[in-house]
Amino acid sequence: MPGVSRVILALLLPVAAFGAVQPLFNGKDLAGWQQQGPHPSFTSTAGEIRTTGRGHAGNWIHTEQEFENFRLRFEYKLNQWAEAAVLLRAARSDRPQHTGVAIVLAHDFHNETTPFITGAVMGVLPPRKALPASFQVWHSVVVELRGDSLMVTIDGDSMQEVDMSTVPAVRHRLRKGVIGFPDMGHGYALRNLTIEELAGRSEFVELLAGLDGTESSALGLKAWGRRGDSGQWRVHGGVLEGMNGHSILYAPPAFRDFELTAVVRSHDRVNAGIFLRGQPAGANRGFEVQIYSPVDAVYQTGSIYGRARSSLSADLEEQWFLLQILVEGARCTVWVNGEQVAEYDKLPAELRGAGRIGVQIHMEDTRVEVRDLRVRPL
Repeated sequence: MPGVSRVILALLLPVAAFGAVQPLFNGKDLAGWQQQGPHPSFTSTAGEIRTTGRGHAGNWIHTEQEFENFRLRFEYKLNQWAEAAVLLRAARSDRPQHTGVAIVLAHDFHNETTPFITGAVMGVLPPRKALPASFQVWHSVVVELRGDSLMVTIDGDSMQEVDMSTVPAVRHRLRKGVIGFPDMGHGYALRNLTIEELAGRSEFVELLAGLDGTESSALGLKAWGRRGDSGQWRVHGGVLEGMNGHSILYAPPAFRDFELTAVVRSHDRVNAGIFLRGQPAGANRGFEVQIYSPVDAVYQTGSIYGRARSSLSADLEEQWFLLQILVEGARCTVWVNGEQVAEYDKLPAELRGAGRIGVQIHMEDTRVEVRDLRVRPL
Protein backbone atom coordinates (compact mmCIF):
# COMPACT_ATOMS: atom_id res chain seq x y z
CA MET A 1 0.00 0.00 0.00
CA PRO A 2 1.26 3.53 -0.71
CA GLY A 3 1.20 4.56 2.98
CA VAL A 4 3.21 1.51 4.03
CA SER A 5 5.74 2.17 1.27
CA ARG A 6 6.26 5.72 2.45
CA VAL A 7 6.82 4.56 6.05
CA ILE A 8 9.40 1.97 4.92
CA LEU A 9 11.07 4.56 2.69
CA ALA A 10 11.43 6.92 5.66
CA LEU A 11 13.51 4.22 7.38
CA LEU A 12 15.70 3.44 4.35
CA LEU A 13 16.56 6.90 2.99
CA PRO A 14 20.34 7.58 3.12
CA VAL A 15 21.57 9.93 5.82
CA ALA A 16 24.39 12.45 5.80
CA ALA A 17 27.87 11.11 6.56
CA PHE A 18 28.69 10.94 10.24
CA GLY A 19 31.74 12.69 11.67
CA ALA A 20 31.62 15.86 9.55
CA VAL A 21 31.45 19.10 11.52
CA GLN A 22 28.67 21.32 10.13
CA PRO A 23 27.78 24.92 11.00
CA LEU A 24 24.37 25.37 12.64
CA PHE A 25 24.44 29.15 12.16
CA ASN A 26 25.68 30.87 9.01
CA GLY A 27 26.56 34.10 10.83
CA LYS A 28 24.25 36.18 8.63
CA ASP A 29 20.61 35.24 9.20
CA LEU A 30 18.41 32.65 10.88
CA ALA A 31 18.25 30.24 7.93
CA GLY A 32 17.87 26.70 9.30
CA TRP A 33 16.25 27.97 12.52
CA GLN A 34 12.62 28.43 13.50
CA GLN A 35 11.17 30.72 16.16
CA GLN A 36 8.25 29.35 18.14
CA GLY A 37 5.91 31.28 20.43
CA PRO A 38 3.70 34.37 20.24
CA HIS A 39 6.49 36.96 20.70
CA PRO A 40 9.61 36.10 18.64
CA SER A 41 12.65 37.75 20.22
CA PHE A 42 15.71 36.22 18.49
CA THR A 43 17.67 38.07 15.80
CA SER A 44 20.88 37.63 13.86
CA THR A 45 23.33 40.50 14.43
CA ALA A 46 27.08 40.83 13.74
CA GLY A 47 27.70 37.09 13.52
CA GLU A 48 25.64 36.33 16.63
CA ILE A 49 22.19 35.03 17.49
CA ARG A 50 20.76 37.33 20.14
CA THR A 51 17.62 37.58 22.22
CA THR A 52 16.40 40.62 24.12
CA GLY A 53 14.56 38.49 26.67
CA ARG A 54 11.42 40.54 26.04
CA GLY A 55 9.42 37.63 24.63
CA HIS A 56 9.87 35.57 27.80
CA ALA A 57 8.40 32.12 28.53
CA GLY A 58 6.78 30.25 25.66
CA ASN A 59 9.14 31.78 23.11
CA TRP A 60 12.22 29.99 21.85
CA ILE A 61 14.33 29.32 18.78
CA HIS A 62 15.25 25.87 17.50
CA THR A 63 16.86 24.11 14.57
CA GLU A 64 14.60 23.03 11.75
CA GLN A 65 16.44 19.71 11.66
CA GLU A 66 16.16 17.07 14.35
CA PHE A 67 19.17 15.26 15.81
CA GLU A 68 19.72 12.10 17.81
CA ASN A 69 23.43 11.50 18.56
CA PHE A 70 25.78 14.44 18.18
CA ARG A 71 28.60 16.63 19.42
CA LEU A 72 27.47 20.26 19.73
CA ARG A 73 29.81 23.23 20.18
CA PHE A 74 28.90 26.87 20.75
CA GLU A 75 29.77 30.00 22.70
CA TYR A 76 27.41 32.08 24.80
CA LYS A 77 27.47 35.46 26.58
CA LEU A 78 24.88 36.47 29.19
CA ASN A 79 23.53 39.82 30.25
CA GLN A 80 23.63 40.56 33.98
CA TRP A 81 21.18 38.44 36.02
CA ALA A 82 20.49 36.30 32.97
CA GLU A 83 19.01 32.82 32.97
CA ALA A 84 19.28 30.75 29.78
CA ALA A 85 19.66 27.15 28.59
CA VAL A 86 20.48 24.93 25.66
CA LEU A 87 17.77 22.40 24.82
CA LEU A 88 18.84 19.02 23.42
CA ARG A 89 16.53 16.58 21.59
CA ALA A 90 13.60 18.85 22.39
CA ALA A 91 10.07 18.50 21.03
CA ARG A 92 8.61 21.29 18.92
CA SER A 93 6.21 22.09 21.73
CA ASP A 94 5.31 25.22 23.67
CA ARG A 95 7.08 23.99 26.84
CA PRO A 96 10.19 22.26 25.52
CA GLN A 97 12.48 22.37 28.59
CA HIS A 98 11.23 19.04 29.95
CA THR A 99 10.75 17.13 26.70
CA GLY A 100 14.43 16.60 25.89
CA VAL A 101 17.45 17.53 28.01
CA ALA A 102 17.96 21.15 29.12
CA ILE A 103 21.42 22.34 30.23
CA VAL A 104 21.33 25.51 32.33
CA LEU A 105 23.39 28.60 31.41
CA ALA A 106 23.13 31.31 34.07
CA HIS A 107 24.77 34.33 35.73
CA ASP A 108 24.85 32.28 39.00
CA PHE A 109 24.91 35.27 41.33
CA HIS A 110 23.07 33.31 44.03
CA ASN A 111 26.24 31.38 44.99
CA GLU A 112 24.30 28.14 45.47
CA THR A 113 24.82 24.62 44.12
CA THR A 114 21.47 23.42 42.77
CA PRO A 115 20.05 21.80 39.60
CA PHE A 116 19.43 25.35 38.29
CA ILE A 117 22.98 26.69 37.92
CA THR A 118 25.30 26.65 34.91
CA GLY A 119 26.02 23.14 33.67
CA ALA A 120 23.08 21.53 35.50
CA VAL A 121 20.55 19.26 33.84
CA MET A 122 17.68 21.62 34.53
CA GLY A 123 15.76 20.64 37.65
CA VAL A 124 17.37 17.19 37.80
CA LEU A 125 21.16 17.08 38.28
CA PRO A 126 23.52 19.79 39.61
CA PRO A 127 26.81 20.20 37.75
CA ARG A 128 29.95 18.37 38.84
CA LYS A 129 31.54 21.75 39.45
CA ALA A 130 30.09 25.18 40.27
CA LEU A 131 31.57 27.91 38.08
CA PRO A 132 32.18 31.48 39.30
CA ALA A 133 29.38 33.98 38.69
CA SER A 134 29.88 35.88 35.44
CA PHE A 135 28.15 38.01 32.83
CA GLN A 136 29.22 39.85 29.65
CA VAL A 137 31.89 37.15 29.18
CA TRP A 138 32.02 34.60 26.36
CA HIS A 139 31.99 30.96 27.47
CA SER A 140 32.68 27.86 25.36
CA VAL A 141 30.41 24.78 25.55
CA VAL A 142 30.84 21.25 24.21
CA VAL A 143 27.96 18.78 24.55
CA GLU A 144 28.17 15.15 23.48
CA LEU A 145 24.93 13.17 23.49
CA ARG A 146 25.13 9.55 22.37
CA GLY A 147 22.23 7.27 23.29
CA ASP A 148 21.85 7.58 27.06
CA SER A 149 25.34 9.03 27.54
CA LEU A 150 25.54 12.78 28.19
CA MET A 151 28.79 14.73 28.55
CA VAL A 152 28.97 18.51 28.99
CA THR A 153 32.07 20.70 29.32
CA ILE A 154 32.11 24.47 29.80
CA ASP A 155 35.38 26.37 29.37
CA GLY A 156 37.17 23.02 29.58
CA ASP A 157 35.59 21.98 32.90
CA SER A 158 33.57 18.75 33.02
CA MET A 159 30.04 19.61 34.15
CA GLN A 160 28.17 16.38 33.36
CA GLU A 161 29.21 12.79 32.68
CA VAL A 162 26.06 10.78 33.18
CA ASP A 163 24.26 7.67 31.97
CA MET A 164 20.72 9.03 31.72
CA SER A 165 19.21 5.54 31.83
CA THR A 166 20.13 5.50 35.55
CA VAL A 167 18.31 8.79 36.29
CA PRO A 168 14.52 8.25 36.50
CA ALA A 169 13.67 11.90 35.83
CA VAL A 170 15.31 11.85 32.37
CA ARG A 171 15.28 8.13 31.50
CA HIS A 172 12.31 8.56 29.16
CA ARG A 173 13.14 11.93 27.64
CA LEU A 174 13.10 12.08 23.83
CA ARG A 175 15.83 10.23 21.94
CA LYS A 176 15.47 12.49 18.89
CA GLY A 177 14.54 16.15 18.60
CA VAL A 178 15.62 19.69 17.80
CA ILE A 179 18.35 21.81 19.40
CA GLY A 180 17.07 25.07 20.82
CA PHE A 181 17.51 28.05 23.08
CA PRO A 182 14.63 29.52 25.15
CA ASP A 183 13.78 33.12 25.93
CA MET A 184 13.73 33.08 29.74
CA GLY A 185 13.28 36.82 30.27
CA HIS A 186 16.91 37.94 29.92
CA GLY A 187 19.18 38.93 27.05
CA TYR A 188 22.02 36.73 25.85
CA ALA A 189 24.05 36.01 22.70
CA LEU A 190 25.31 32.91 20.87
CA ARG A 191 28.02 32.40 18.27
CA ASN A 192 30.15 29.74 16.56
CA LEU A 193 27.49 27.03 16.66
CA THR A 194 28.58 23.75 15.03
CA ILE A 195 27.40 20.15 15.16
CA GLU A 196 28.93 16.78 14.40
CA GLU A 197 26.45 13.93 14.01
CA LEU A 198 27.57 10.67 15.59
CA ALA A 199 26.83 7.11 14.53
CA GLY A 200 24.17 4.95 16.16
CA ARG A 201 20.57 5.67 15.29
CA SER A 202 17.35 4.26 16.69
CA GLU A 203 14.65 2.81 14.47
CA PHE A 204 11.85 5.34 14.25
CA VAL A 205 8.75 4.83 12.08
CA GLU A 206 7.51 8.25 10.98
CA LEU A 207 3.76 7.78 10.54
CA LEU A 208 3.19 11.10 8.74
CA ALA A 209 6.28 10.96 6.50
CA GLY A 210 5.58 12.14 2.96
CA LEU A 211 1.84 12.67 3.51
CA ASP A 212 0.01 15.75 2.27
CA GLY A 213 -3.70 15.79 1.51
CA THR A 214 -6.99 14.16 2.52
CA GLU A 215 -8.33 10.60 2.84
CA SER A 216 -9.10 10.44 -0.89
CA SER A 217 -5.78 11.78 -2.24
CA ALA A 218 -2.88 9.52 -3.25
CA LEU A 219 -0.35 11.52 -1.22
CA GLY A 220 -2.76 11.93 1.67
CA LEU A 221 -4.41 9.44 4.00
CA LYS A 222 -5.75 6.98 1.44
CA ALA A 223 -3.83 4.05 2.96
CA TRP A 224 -5.12 4.76 6.47
CA GLY A 225 -8.17 2.88 7.77
CA ARG A 226 -11.20 4.66 9.19
CA ARG A 227 -13.65 3.56 11.88
CA GLY A 228 -16.72 5.83 12.01
CA ASP A 229 -18.49 7.84 9.34
CA SER A 230 -18.30 11.48 10.46
CA GLY A 231 -15.48 13.98 10.77
CA GLN A 232 -12.91 15.28 8.30
CA TRP A 233 -9.20 14.41 8.17
CA ARG A 234 -6.27 15.93 6.32
CA VAL A 235 -2.49 16.27 6.49
CA HIS A 236 -0.87 19.57 5.60
CA GLY A 237 2.63 20.84 6.40
CA GLY A 238 3.38 17.72 8.43
CA VAL A 239 0.31 18.20 10.68
CA LEU A 240 -2.55 15.68 10.86
CA GLU A 241 -5.83 17.47 11.55
CA GLY A 242 -9.16 15.92 12.57
CA MET A 243 -12.28 18.04 12.62
CA ASN A 244 -15.97 18.08 13.44
CA GLY A 245 -17.24 14.56 13.97
CA HIS A 246 -16.76 11.06 15.34
CA SER A 247 -14.16 8.73 13.83
CA ILE A 248 -10.78 7.08 14.32
CA LEU A 249 -8.13 7.07 11.60
CA TYR A 250 -5.58 4.23 11.81
CA ALA A 251 -2.07 4.32 10.35
CA PRO A 252 -1.11 1.28 8.22
CA PRO A 253 1.64 -0.47 10.27
CA ALA A 254 0.89 -2.73 13.24
CA PHE A 255 2.96 -2.70 16.46
CA ARG A 256 2.91 -4.76 19.65
CA ASP A 257 5.45 -3.21 22.05
CA PHE A 258 6.60 0.33 21.26
CA GLU A 259 7.19 3.89 22.33
CA LEU A 260 4.98 6.47 20.62
CA THR A 261 5.66 10.20 20.64
CA ALA A 262 3.52 13.00 19.21
CA VAL A 263 3.20 16.74 19.55
CA VAL A 264 -0.49 17.60 19.98
CA ARG A 265 -2.67 20.71 20.07
CA SER A 266 -6.39 20.77 20.93
CA HIS A 267 -8.98 23.38 19.98
CA ASP A 268 -12.52 24.20 21.16
CA ARG A 269 -12.25 21.72 24.07
CA VAL A 270 -12.09 18.81 21.64
CA ASN A 271 -12.60 15.29 22.90
CA ALA A 272 -9.96 13.26 21.05
CA GLY A 273 -7.44 10.51 21.67
CA ILE A 274 -4.71 8.15 20.49
CA PHE A 275 -5.85 4.53 20.04
CA LEU A 276 -3.30 1.74 20.47
CA ARG A 277 -3.21 -1.90 19.29
CA GLY A 278 -6.49 -1.45 17.43
CA GLN A 279 -8.01 -2.17 14.01
CA PRO A 280 -10.27 -0.08 11.75
CA ALA A 281 -12.74 -2.98 11.43
CA GLY A 282 -13.99 -5.70 13.75
CA ALA A 283 -14.50 -5.82 17.50
CA ASN A 284 -11.07 -4.54 18.55
CA ARG A 285 -10.70 -0.78 18.21
CA GLY A 286 -7.80 -0.83 20.73
CA PHE A 287 -7.44 1.14 23.94
CA GLU A 288 -7.22 4.92 24.23
CA VAL A 289 -4.99 7.59 25.69
CA GLN A 290 -7.24 10.61 26.09
CA ILE A 291 -6.82 14.13 24.67
CA TYR A 292 -9.28 16.36 26.54
CA SER A 293 -8.03 19.60 28.10
CA PRO A 294 -10.47 20.32 31.03
CA VAL A 295 -8.38 19.33 34.06
CA ASP A 296 -11.43 18.49 36.18
CA ALA A 297 -12.84 16.02 33.67
CA VAL A 298 -13.28 12.37 34.61
CA TYR A 299 -10.58 11.46 32.09
CA GLN A 300 -8.49 14.49 31.12
CA THR A 301 -5.48 14.61 28.79
CA GLY A 302 -3.05 11.77 29.38
CA SER A 303 -5.60 9.41 30.93
CA ILE A 304 -5.69 5.76 29.85
CA TYR A 305 -9.39 5.88 29.16
CA GLY A 306 -11.53 3.71 31.44
CA ARG A 307 -8.45 2.40 33.23
CA ALA A 308 -6.23 5.10 34.79
CA ARG A 309 -6.96 8.80 35.32
CA SER A 310 -4.22 11.29 34.44
CA SER A 311 -2.60 13.36 37.20
CA LEU A 312 -2.09 16.30 34.83
CA SER A 313 -3.02 19.60 36.50
CA ALA A 314 -2.25 22.01 33.62
CA ASP A 315 -4.84 23.15 31.10
CA LEU A 316 -3.03 22.77 27.75
CA GLU A 317 -5.80 24.00 25.45
CA GLU A 318 -4.40 25.76 22.34
CA GLN A 319 -0.82 24.76 23.29
CA TRP A 320 1.46 22.34 21.48
CA PHE A 321 2.40 19.66 24.02
CA LEU A 322 4.43 16.46 23.92
CA LEU A 323 2.59 13.19 24.43
CA GLN A 324 4.70 10.05 25.06
CA ILE A 325 3.22 6.57 25.38
CA LEU A 326 5.16 3.43 26.28
CA VAL A 327 3.36 0.12 25.62
CA GLU A 328 4.96 -3.13 26.79
CA GLY A 329 2.92 -6.30 27.27
CA ALA A 330 0.13 -5.57 29.75
CA ARG A 331 1.57 -2.18 30.75
CA CYS A 332 0.95 1.31 29.36
CA THR A 333 2.71 4.42 30.71
CA VAL A 334 1.95 8.00 29.64
CA TRP A 335 3.96 11.21 29.91
CA VAL A 336 2.83 14.75 29.05
CA ASN A 337 5.55 17.36 28.54
CA GLY A 338 8.06 15.01 30.18
CA GLU A 339 5.96 14.36 33.31
CA GLN A 340 4.56 10.88 33.97
CA VAL A 341 0.79 11.27 34.37
CA ALA A 342 -0.69 7.76 34.10
CA GLU A 343 0.20 4.08 34.23
CA TYR A 344 -1.79 0.86 33.96
CA ASP A 345 -0.40 -2.70 34.03
CA LYS A 346 -3.44 -4.95 33.62
CA LEU A 347 -4.35 -4.68 29.95
CA PRO A 348 -6.49 -7.71 29.01
CA ALA A 349 -5.18 -10.45 26.75
CA GLU A 350 -7.16 -9.19 23.75
CA LEU A 351 -5.28 -5.86 23.92
CA ARG A 352 -1.77 -7.31 24.20
CA GLY A 353 -1.28 -8.36 20.59
CA ALA A 354 -0.03 -6.28 17.68
CA GLY A 355 -2.38 -3.64 16.35
CA ARG A 356 -2.55 -0.32 14.57
CA ILE A 357 -2.28 3.20 15.96
CA GLY A 358 -5.24 5.50 15.48
CA VAL A 359 -6.06 9.15 16.04
CA GLN A 360 -9.61 9.96 17.17
CA ILE A 361 -11.92 12.94 16.82
CA HIS A 362 -15.01 12.64 19.03
CA MET A 363 -16.95 15.91 18.99
CA GLU A 364 -18.63 18.27 16.55
CA ASP A 365 -17.35 21.81 15.89
CA THR A 366 -13.90 21.05 17.32
CA ARG A 367 -10.52 19.98 15.99
CA VAL A 368 -7.27 18.32 17.04
CA GLU A 369 -3.80 18.64 15.48
CA VAL A 370 -0.99 16.07 15.68
CA ARG A 371 2.56 16.39 14.32
CA ASP A 372 5.90 14.59 14.74
CA LEU A 373 3.94 11.35 15.15
CA ARG A 374 6.51 8.57 15.38
CA VAL A 375 6.93 5.08 16.80
CA ARG A 376 10.04 3.31 18.09
CA PRO A 377 9.38 -0.45 18.03
CA LEU A 378 10.72 -2.33 21.07
